[in-house]
Amino acid sequence: MSWLQLELETNQTHAEELSALLEQLGAISVSLTASSSEPVFDESDNGNTFWERTKLSVLLNSKCNIDNLLIQLHSHVGSNAIYSHNIKFLEDKDWVNEFKSKYQPIFFSNKICISPSWREPSKNKIATIVLDPGLAFGTGAHPTTSLCIEWFCKNDINNKIVIDYGCGSGILAMVAVKFGAKKVFAIDIDEQALNTTRENIEQNKLQENILVCHPENAVIPKADILVANILQNPLKKLLKEFSSLTKPGSHIILSGLLSTQTKECLAVYGTHFNMDEPVLRKSWASLHGVRL
Repeated sequence: MSWLQLELETNQTHAEELSALLEQLGAISVSLTASSSEPVFDESDNGNTFWERTKLSVLLNSKCNIDNLLIQLHSHVGSNAIYSHNIKFLEDKDWVNEFKSKYQPIFFSNKICISPSWREPSKNKIATIVLDPGLAFGTGAHPTTSLCIEWFCKNDINNKIVIDYGCGSGILAMVAVKFGAKKVFAIDIDEQALNTTRENIEQNKLQENILVCHPENAVIPKADILVANILQNPLKKLLKEFSSLTKPGSHIILSGLLSTQTKECLAVYGTHFNMDEPVLRKSWASLHGVRL
């Protein structure tokens, strides 16, 4: 069986609406990627969370009437909202294996391995976390996550209290336990992220050392190490919260930042933390500081 792939270019205002509409009209899958130059969607105060120019890649049944579909899309969002479109035929293939082939085990400093469940265990007898790509952010491949893991690799985590604030998939919480953390608090405001974290922790049998919770539903002690891999605006707003969750001498690691955003974030956190110079990776950065 062959398939049709429809690619649309739109703006951040209409990206989510078009995605939902395409699913209602029978799309098998819809994925969104950047079409403009910014390296990732940014979080802003106006509520937009997509790229300024966003590409939608839509998988459709080969029998789909593309002309009729495009007419319906234009009638809902207006002709000016869709900048361009492209259609191509795709031959049938084993999509599951195609997806799996893209994910390989990732090694960090030969101290820890992040591996999808369908890969054979590493012959190197190092700590391994089994983690499949899913809805929650964080498989270790992205620079914002790998920068945090690399900090853990270089520093003493043994017997420490760690907070993973904005835990996503739970990857950083699990890495902390593998490196000897006494107790880890995996915190997120998103219920899907909390559920995903619980599933990943159970799969890796690390429930005894990790408490998964919403920030409003748990008594959280002051941490020796607080790591937060989230976006710039939440990081800036969470200064008071992070200050109350740490003590003098505690470490803080902030990630999820573009390299162009570090100066502003350093100015905010410099009032409560002794901040180091940013660690840069491609367009990304992480920050480390010690509580004053």
